Amino acid sequence: MQKHLDQAIHNQEFHTCICDSFEEQFFDWKITVLFYVAIHCLKALAESKGIDIGSTHFDIEKNVNPEKYKPSMSISKNAWYEYRNLYNYSRTARYDGITDPDTFELLRKQDHLHCLRHLEKFKMYIENQGLKF
Repeated sequence: MQKHLDQAIHNQEFHTCICDSFEEQFFDWKITVLFYVAIHCLKALAESKGIDIGSTHFDIEKNVNPEKYKPSMSISKNAWYEYRNLYNYSRTARYDGITDPDTFELLRKQDHLHCLRHLEKFKMYIENQGLKF
């Protein structure tokens, strides 16, 4: 569990570094890093409960999504919504919507703001489950 909490903190610190150093650039990476903060928080929660949620995105969805499957670790629908939004934004940032560089950065900048809100809500859920980081 602690290794995932440590990695979440490490990723959060990296996010802060790239935001401080590159205020108007690299929003695709900023978004991706925020998603990986969430995934390590989720894995830490699972380990704290002695549950293996898997290592692939499909495994995690199958083992956590309260709406689609019979999850081995149920989280609230709201927490799933926040996590899934972070996942979707990170996929978009990495694979979709690549246009001219200026438009791409502008679009991802807006997405980054949404991701910050989704991550804060997700982290509040994780902390309400008893994990502190």
